[in-house]
Amino acid sequence: MPLTRLLAAAALCGAAAFASAQEPAAAYPSRAVTIVVPFSPGGATDLSARQIAALMSRDLGQPFVVDNRAGAGGMIGMAVVARAAPDGYTLGWGGNSPMSVTPHVTKSPPYDPRKAFTPISLAAISSWTLASPPKLAAGDFAGLVKLAKSQPGKISIASSGNGSAPHLLAEMLKQSAGIDLLHVPYKGEIDGVNAMLGGQVGLMFTSTPAATPLIQAGRLKGFAVTTPKRDPALPEIPTVAEVGQPDLSFEIFFGLVGPAGLPPAVVDRLAAAMKKAVADPGYRDSMKKAGVVATSSTPQEFQALLARHNERWLDVIQRNHISPE
Repeated sequence: MPLTRLLAAAALCGAAAFASAQEPAAAYPSRAVTIVVPFSPGGATDLSARQIAALMSRDLGQPFVVDNRAGAGGMIGMAVVARAAPDGYTLGWGGNSPMSVTPHVTKSPPYDPRKAFTPISLAAISSWTLASPPKLAAGDFAGLVKLAKSQPGKISIASSGNGSAPHLLAEMLKQSAGIDLLHVPYKGEIDGVNAMLGGQVGLMFTSTPAATPLIQAGRLKGFAVTTPKRDPALPEIPTVAEVGQPDLSFEIFFGLVGPAGLPPAVVDRLAAAMKKAVADPGYRDSMKKAGVVATSSTPQEFQALLARHNERWLDVIQRNHISPE
């Protein structure tokens, strides 16, 4: 075949391939979409995903179905998303642990959280609260630092396990405030909170949704929250920046992501649907009752948040030689 005819044929094939690649994005979604939630049913993360799925189903005219795939700090579920075809029909409900913490303390993680996903939009944010039992002899953060400096290594701080976000925050607190605390890892957040309530440990960074009813009931007291602004669930508690520790500013977040390489047209369609869903009054009220703040974002804003979290958590992990064992 002459070269000119070969070039013409190649051009036609390329145009056809381009057209076929564009057609699914233009018609998206044309069938059911799965949202993988990497945690067990129940709790604010799962509740958020299910409500958003229902709202997006109504908006986009196809079922959005939640599939819970729990385990390994959320990595089992997010690995499913990372391996999925980038066509928009398998998405993930990404959050702190599987998107910025756990893979960095795992010997052979199933994905690189910085490269494996396409961010679409945040759905909600919350904070960590530095809390203690009421009997701890410190009335505020300054008093806590003073007490800890007078008893180096004597005040214990719980976490939900080695390499968990509360553990990393504890290490950052020690360095930032110049205090020595005894880290006590537990199997999960609830175990650490129960240890505080029982007086076995003195401190813990716990999720604000978990801390709020206990603080309101007087069973715990809070020293600071880790969001840049005060958490609406506990407006009386200052931020870490207000108490002189801006380096501890970290959000708890969750939102919608796809596998790497998701077509821009699909990302834009999903991001627009997410913005509309997150603005729904019923969803916002439900999140408020769960102790989190309904928050949407652009894909670029979500990408920037993920990059910041990964960079800072990885730095803490490497500097402190933290491993899950």
